[in-house]
Amino acid sequence: MVKCMFFLFCLAMHSIVFAANSQAFSQNAADGSCPEPTGRVVVPADASYNKARLVSNYHSSKNSYPKAIVYCQNAQDVQNAIKWARCRNMPIRVRSGGHNHEGFSTGTDALVIDVSEMKALQVDKDKGIASVQPGITGGELYRALFKEGLSQVGGTCEEVGLSGLVLTGGMGPLGRIRGLACDNLISFDIANADGQILHVTSDNEYKDLFWAACGGGGGNFGVVTSLVIKVYPAKPVTWFNIGWDWNQPIEKVIAAWQEFFLKEDRRWFSHLDIWAKSFPSEKFKKQPVKALGMFYGTPEEAKKELAPLLNIGRVSDQTIELVDWEKAIKLFEDSTKTFITEKPEYKSTGSFAMKPFPHEAIKIIVDTLQGSTSPLLNVLFLCLGGAIQDRAPTDTAYYYRQAEFLAVYSSQWLQEKDEAQLIGEVNALRDRLLPYTKGDYVGNPDRNIKDYLRAYYGENVERLKLVKRKYDPQNIFRFEQSIPL
Repeated sequence: MVKCMFFLFCLAMHSIVFAANSQAFSQNAADGSCPEPTGRVVVPADASYNKARLVSNYHSSKNSYPKAIVYCQNAQDVQNAIKWARCRNMPIRVRSGGHNHEGFSTGTDALVIDVSEMKALQVDKDKGIASVQPGITGGELYRALFKEGLSQVGGTCEEVGLSGLVLTGGMGPLGRIRGLACDNLISFDIANADGQILHVTSDNEYKDLFWAACGGGGGNFGVVTSLVIKVYPAKPVTWFNIGWDWNQPIEKVIAAWQEFFLKEDRRWFSHLDIWAKSFPSEKFKKQPVKALGMFYGTPEEAKKELAPLLNIGRVSDQTIELVDWEKAIKLFEDSTKTFITEKPEYKSTGSFAMKPFPHEAIKIIVDTLQGSTSPLLNVLFLCLGGAIQDRAPTDTAYYYRQAEFLAVYSSQWLQEKDEAQLIGEVNALRDRLLPYTKGDYVGNPDRNIKDYLRAYYGENVERLKLVKRKYDPQNIFRFEQSIPL
């Protein structure tokens, strides 16, 4: 989906003995009903704590200090962590890949249940399914499946955890052909607020929870411990990356890209990636404006059909080539990531375009990017449509089925003094484009949105609340923008 906001946790996978000064973590409740947390537990006294407490966005997590982080190794670890936290009346946060941009997967004085080390994978090639634990990242899953000649309906950011992607809907290169990641979910196991494991499918006794999990966001109903998803043959694709500099007619590029990707042909998938005019192209070795993506056809077909884009102004860089699936995913990752620090600080928000941006909206985008003094202000368009629109907005919790595009607005900074200005710039751009857009993607949350429930879930809000009350009646799984009772 959006720019890969990533931070890698390279930590050994083993259980630790609790620190002597952490008596609260080494004793059960007085009545013995609290199981000890199991798995790999990190507490504030540990050397690895300051890394473990952070998520991908240093800005949103630098002031969060959990009581502990439990790196679960299996479903039992998850169950024990939930039960232990409830015995202690401790808030719970759920974390997979750690890519919640607003840091909702961590919190001060909370117990963070982290499933990122649960990475088991079993593939049934004959049935076209894979049984996957929630901590495996998109990149890890792509690579493992590719060895079997297969692929998944995943995203374009390699470090995002699978469960986080599926639970928010999940957009990616196969979206226009196969739908969202959640549309390819067959079943999942989830630890509920009582620490019980529920096996959930679209047609069993928990079908309402299945509906809610398909776009209802992570951390709202429990902790997913495994998923069964559909997988597909990984066929070669045509990769294209067309770049322009800011001396070219950028407004025409945006208009032409939108028109091109409104087409019925589902074989196309693309991002339009636009950086501020002050973007240091030479430093990052990429053009500030580029249309990139995949075509499920030949390079010759692609060149012919891409003529409306290739003929705008003077193209500075152009690649149209047949590649295998693994390389295509890697090219997407390399072409869109632009972080220059190990602890990036950024703001990301967005909205859905239910129809193409008109000229006046395109002008707002171009004028903002031209006038900004921030070289890392970015607008990213993701094409939707195709199979995503085959389902109605209420068929799953993911509501914006009929959107044509998702627009993501982001900026990052290196000095704290620039933070307020650059966040303000991103928020102002989103506000100016609200007359032409709707809502926001829950996978790209924004704490500045006041009516966040309506923004993320549209007309599905009341149904989601019913599911919440049924499966988490005491509101154990809650955070700043969780689904309330």
